Amino acid sequence: MLSRSSRLLHKTPRSILVRGFASVSLSGKYPVGQEIAGYNVDKVLSVPEFNLTAVQLTHKFSGCKHLHIDRQDRNSVFGIVVKTNPPDDSGLPHMLEHTTLCGSDKYPVRDPFFKMLNRSLANFMNAMTGHDYTYFPFATTNKTDYDNLMDIYLDSVFHPLLNPEDFRQEGWRIEHEDPKDRKTPLTFKGVVFNEMKGQLSDPAYYFWIKFQKSIYPSLHNSGGDPSEIVNAYYDDLIDFQARQYHPSNCITYTYGNLPLQNSLEKINKAIITFGKRHIQNVVREPIRLTENTTVEVPGPIDPMLPEEKQFKTSLTWYTGKPTDIYESFVLKVLSTLLLDGHSSPLYQHLIESGIGTDFSANTGMEGMASVNLFTVGLNGLTKENASKLQDYIFDTLKQVKEEGFPENRVKAILHQLELGRRIENADFGLGLLSSLTPGLVDNVDPLESLKWGEITDKFSKEYEAKGNQLFKDMVERYLTSKPYFKYTMIPDKTVPEKLVKKEKELLEQRESRMSSSDKEIVYRKGIELAKFQENRKEDLSCLPTLHTSDIGREGHFARVKEKSKRGLTIQTHLSPKTNGVTYFRALKTLSVDDMPRDLVKYLPLFSACLTNLGTEEKPMSAIEDEVKLYTSGLNSTAFVHSSAFDPDEAYLKFAIDSACLDKNVPRMLSLWEQLLQNTNFGNTAKLETLIKSLMSDTLSGIVSSGHSVATCNAEARLSSVGSIQESLEGIEQVQFLNDLGKILEKGDLETDVVPKLQRIASILLNASKFKYGITCSRKTSKDSESEIQKFDSKFKDSRDYEVSPYQTPEPVAAAEKSNVFIQIPSQTNFAASALRGSVYGSKDGAALQILSQLLTFKYLHKQIREKGGAYGGGASYDALNGLFSFYSYRDPKPFESVAKFSESTGEICKKIDAGEINNDDLEQAKLTIFQKIDAPESVREEGLPFFNYDVDDDIRQERRENLLDCSLEDVTDVSKKYFSFDNKRANSIIGHNSGDLPENHKPNWKIIRLQ
Repeated sequence: MLSRSSRLLHKTPRSILVRGFASVSLSGKYPVGQEIAGYNVDKVLSVPEFNLTAVQLTHKFSGCKHLHIDRQDRNSVFGIVVKTNPPDDSGLPHMLEHTTLCGSDKYPVRDPFFKMLNRSLANFMNAMTGHDYTYFPFATTNKTDYDNLMDIYLDSVFHPLLNPEDFRQEGWRIEHEDPKDRKTPLTFKGVVFNEMKGQLSDPAYYFWIKFQKSIYPSLHNSGGDPSEIVNAYYDDLIDFQARQYHPSNCITYTYGNLPLQNSLEKINKAIITFGKRHIQNVVREPIRLTENTTVEVPGPIDPMLPEEKQFKTSLTWYTGKPTDIYESFVLKVLSTLLLDGHSSPLYQHLIESGIGTDFSANTGMEGMASVNLFTVGLNGLTKENASKLQDYIFDTLKQVKEEGFPENRVKAILHQLELGRRIENADFGLGLLSSLTPGLVDNVDPLESLKWGEITDKFSKEYEAKGNQLFKDMVERYLTSKPYFKYTMIPDKTVPEKLVKKEKELLEQRESRMSSSDKEIVYRKGIELAKFQENRKEDLSCLPTLHTSDIGREGHFARVKEKSKRGLTIQTHLSPKTNGVTYFRALKTLSVDDMPRDLVKYLPLFSACLTNLGTEEKPMSAIEDEVKLYTSGLNSTAFVHSSAFDPDEAYLKFAIDSACLDKNVPRMLSLWEQLLQNTNFGNTAKLETLIKSLMSDTLSGIVSSGHSVATCNAEARLSSVGSIQESLEGIEQVQFLNDLGKILEKGDLETDVVPKLQRIASILLNASKFKYGITCSRKTSKDSESEIQKFDSKFKDSRDYEVSPYQTPEPVAAAEKSNVFIQIPSQTNFAASALRGSVYGSKDGAALQILSQLLTFKYLHKQIREKGGAYGGGASYDALNGLFSFYSYRDPKPFESVAKFSESTGEICKKIDAGEINNDDLEQAKLTIFQKIDAPESVREEGLPFFNYDVDDDIRQERRENLLDCSLEDVTDVSKKYFSFDNKRANSIIGHNSGDLPENHKPNWKIIRLQ
């Protein structure tokens, strides 16, 4: 687990499309005007559609606002939202987010946030920076845990220590490459500094942040531009914190079924001494658009794609204000009609026509601070098409004004909204907070946003009265009659080099201005920080913790019944929580006799084809309209896993799933029948569009999850499962997409690709039958099973359902199981190392799982993040597939990290022997593991381990008991048993320069250049 994963550094969609189910009002529980623990109740709203009551309150002494969502949900959520308009592009809000969590008055330890990750059963803990806000949320099902974490979050946000050393570690610093050797060159270091270098290596993020800077310069870059991060100093951080992190500038949030008074008493105690401050809530404005405005900027290229087809261009209009809830809702409906899916006019005219490959990262309707932005943009343009984009878009809008939209597309949107209301997610409270947060700081009334019934009823009535004129008027009012902002990113392969050069010049400028005494200070501070990181002994007794006694010995598993009759296998899960929705899934297990190894890499493309090409009888646009009218969407995928009893047995599976209202099960299955039996793989025009779309975000996908891609690559050299996984979603899949691009250029799709897709379709129809799964109510189960029997009878040539391992040869010869460096145009790196583990339910497997947590929290975090400057690093154990991995994320020193991976298990054993790791640490490692095991599940997820992976409740219970019973001696034993021989380890690095590798090591590394 990364210490602070997936930060929100750019777009966060504001949405009122939250999910839930109906119930009675609770508004009488909170009379307006009542005082509760120092707060006054201002407004109350009952929202029966989502079984909740929303309560707005104000703290009497500080003016701090509070939003409480009372709902019968045991997964309680707490959050603190701070308005943080960035003063410049130095990333002060982002650095403050990091350092805020590095110790507080009541908890004066380094990084209590990270240390609480293994003292808690929270299923979510994080902190995130948005364009003009920072928020700190967590979720847990344990009341004691909730109280503990609330105390720490409140003290961290309102009473942080903000040590200078933490600013230098988490933000930025100048330091010698080796802090202990003044002869080594000076360099910029820091977690945020390196993180943002990594962000700028993502072409999608680079496009977005330059777009924001062009149209909304007043918002600045809250995450920080590396060239400006080095202009922020510790005193700036202190001043910014003093101005912004005041209760008068914050909103707190609680969700769930815990008593509101208890939460408010805690918050009141934390902020009572602040008093009220008059803080003007400045909602910043974008540039004025009095006429059409054009901006062009250079941007990085994807080496996997032709440079001349990498122009990215968008048109943006201002479309009202986010504070107008209803108008914003209708604009989102219009945006969906214009852009979403095969039948949308802008998709047909811009992408299906071949003008661009897919929509750009800023496309769609988004509320940002003071204004709604509606954007239509394309990737994969030629220079000529980029120059004409406005003509193409206006031609389409003109057609829309003349013809409007088919009524069934509007009905489909309303149907999707209704399904969205009924389908319950396990993280409802967190999702609600995330959707409301941008508006909370920019004067959008959250209770108005939650008036679901009023909003949808008003829209239905207005559409019934006006029909298409409603949308025609909006197109005229906001788009065709108003000026637009045209933004173009011109492909420039020198951008990464220029960023590196700029950093080098900044460093040289700083160094040239240093006196000898300045250099001595730099050296001394480097030594001091190294000592601060290495030697500080801490008393962690101030931190609260749960214990393994808070974990139930018996697991709670969904009751699932599987029955087989006449070759038909159906797994049924009856639930009272389906709320009128039936969840359907089906899968086939494929043997190597069914699916030759050379076709495996085609399976992701095949899966995408099913929902993109259409059939011989119907175009995809018509099928998609039916999909949206009658289902929540159709999904298909191929995946691989090991047997729970033998990690050398790989099982390759093809699966489909969907959900619908109970009454629509026949229509849903009919759609699947059409696609599985009659997809038109010979539709090369649609196939070409699909392949271009899949290729367009290749580099962004690697950069955004490089540690996972590197791990996948390393594991491919260890096991059959790893090898197949690499074909499905690793570097091999990336290279396959690149090969498809070459086939496209030659015009050979029909001869080289279509026959293989048709062959896969034939294999799937003739392989063993599907195994089916349904989750539904008791009263609809018989009807659903009957419909599945009818559906199954349509596949007459299939064999009875069977489970056969996908046997493959040893993936790589032993001598080759070593080191691979994958070179990409990036300013940052990702490292991974992998080894074989044990069987899923074994005691060794449990000990390896616990070892991974001890390695992360007791060694790798300090070595890789705190000392090495990477954004994150740790160890992970894939229990089912029996693969142990190490990883680093956005890492300036990947080769050093690989060395740390290798030495880490030995260091842990030494710490255990010396008593530096004790039974308290063991207990905390177990808590971390059970955060995921016992995390709440949605109805849709219940029963999936058995259905997808054939992992039954007995073996899950056995593993649970092995984890709870594991001792430190067991951990030491597996460390010695599985990590004694480094020649069994596979290492992979994805990064920007293999030249960083010492010359004497280069012969041991295979270099792959993605281009």
